[in-house]
Amino acid sequence: MSRRPERLMNPQRRGDAGFTLPELLIAVVISGILVVSISLAFTTVLRTQSQATDRLAESKDITFVQTWLPVDLSSALDTFSMPDEAELAIELAASTPSMAFNAVLPGVNVMTVIRPDLEAGSGVYYLVAYRYHQVGGQWQLSRFEIRNPGTASEVVKTVGVAYEMPEPPPGWDLTQRPVHAVEVTSRNQVILRPIGEDVKVNFESGNAFRTGGAGLSAENQLPTDYSGGFTDPSAPPSRCGGRVALVIDTSGSVPASSGGIPTEQAAVSFIDGFTGTPTTLSINGFDREAYGMIWDTSQPAGTVARGSSNGVRAPFVSLLNPGAPVDVMKTRITDLDDLDGAWPGGGASIGARDPNGDRVMWDQIGAGTNWEDGLFNLIYRSDGTPYGVEQPSLVVFITDGQPTMVRTAAGGSNGVSSAAATTAAAAVANDLRAQGARTIGVMVGSKSNNSTYVGYLKDVVGPIEWNGSVNGDGTINVGNAATADLFKGEFESLGPILRSILIAECGGTLTVQKRIDTGSSLDNPASGQWSYTTDLGVRELDRAKTSSITFDYSFGPGEVTKQVQIVEAPAAGYVWDRAECTASGNPVAAQPNVDGSPGATVTVQADQAVSCLMISRPA
Repeated sequence: MSRRPERLMNPQRRGDAGFTLPELLIAVVISGILVVSISLAFTTVLRTQSQATDRLAESKDITFVQTWLPVDLSSALDTFSMPDEAELAIELAASTPSMAFNAVLPGVNVMTVIRPDLEAGSGVYYLVAYRYHQVGGQWQLSRFEIRNPGTASEVVKTVGVAYEMPEPPPGWDLTQRPVHAVEVTSRNQVILRPIGEDVKVNFESGNAFRTGGAGLSAENQLPTDYSGGFTDPSAPPSRCGGRVALVIDTSGSVPASSGGIPTEQAAVSFIDGFTGTPTTLSINGFDREAYGMIWDTSQPAGTVARGSSNGVRAPFVSLLNPGAPVDVMKTRITDLDDLDGAWPGGGASIGARDPNGDRVMWDQIGAGTNWEDGLFNLIYRSDGTPYGVEQPSLVVFITDGQPTMVRTAAGGSNGVSSAAATTAAAAVANDLRAQGARTIGVMVGSKSNNSTYVGYLKDVVGPIEWNGSVNGDGTINVGNAATADLFKGEFESLGPILRSILIAECGGTLTVQKRIDTGSSLDNPASGQWSYTTDLGVRELDRAKTSSITFDYSFGPGEVTKQVQIVEAPAAGYVWDRAECTASGNPVAAQPNVDGSPGATVTVQADQAVSCLMISRPA
């Protein structure tokens, strides 16, 4: 009996017969393509692995650099970038405050920063040193935080900032700036404010990263651009704040022209306008020589900064939380003898110039107008040494006439031509700008209409004239007040002129501070973070680092007010209570948020700086 082949009996196994030749050829081609593709991919991976590793390492370095450098720069009272260790020690010792450290740090100084330790309290400072040095054959940038510097309890904490640094070029040594690795340059010190430093970090691969930061306005405010709740430490601080020096011409021509009382009123209003902002203010005068209108706020209001030498600058007083020191400043100004229109003349005796007998008078030092000394006094002591870190960021220089005096090597003054006196004053103004101070000149009185006298002041402060105006209803067209060098007008216009400067600096801003109502007083929390949200985004108020935060608002054409809702994020252990807001020292209504969120709604005007205390109580 014959049998059928199995393949015929089981059709499911017909495929076991194998590939046909065309199928085999197609398979071979496809396999070849796959092998080639895999080989190319593997080769590419091998070829780019090193590059990818470098990029990953550099990205980590960039993260560290951006975490540390901008915040240190934004918190700096002063920075020192000299590589010579002896020179660095001398400059630190001569700074204000005087600083030193005991630690022997490796490598070369890239930048040493003086920072206020706000958590430890007012007047406490520490150092941060960035050093380029070698570790295990690799060059890197490290951050050395020096607490309690120069004392027996000095502590140094170190963190690596950038590891992918290039090695030094041939011939380089530790006495030279490591510009091949890190470059530190100052920002525009003539026009822009705040200035700060820009830092370029070069990597071994040839790539580079730039960052920077600007110094704090009043030692109490970190950068405030927090987009979406994340800190951008390279952003500049609020435009509002800084060290402002108000310099007033107290020569006898001011009261003789009936300008004494308007000058006093304008100066006091200027102080009030900055109240509640992160601004510190120094009030100084000049006539024959310069002087500080106050030098010790614990002293009576009539105390003049003379002491053993002339030309003592008045201290910078915080306007964030004004108290007795601010009152002393305002009293000192208003106590100038009101002799408008009845001035006895420059040759009159002190008794005639000082009918109240309190030694607070026009022609305080003597007859004459010494522009040079009025400006010199802001940055230099009478012996010519600089004051150090507390240099002004904005100078408002008020005068009613041409200069007639210059300083002498002995520290006194002598009469010269106005042209020569202008040249001397301009040289000092250049020094101010070189240290980052915007210097504004204000010419008031009848000579404000004289091109010759106005020209003298332009030669000192700069050529750009204010193009704003004072309207009949008292409102102000600010114009180019943010960039103008010279303002001019009659004495009656001085108040609005100073207000235009205030508006350009701080108008339309909202400064927020935090308080805890303990039942008996409003206390600052010793530590903790407080989060605030407005339509500008989220801001973090870290009380270990800063005393306030500031929201800057822009106003469109015809827009004069904004309703701002401030929402405070709940904090453990505390219950939101209320807000207390002011502008120019006067109360501003703070309404509860309509949506019931913790916080308050306030009206911010384009010509005001609003300040709010956000108050909670223990839960």
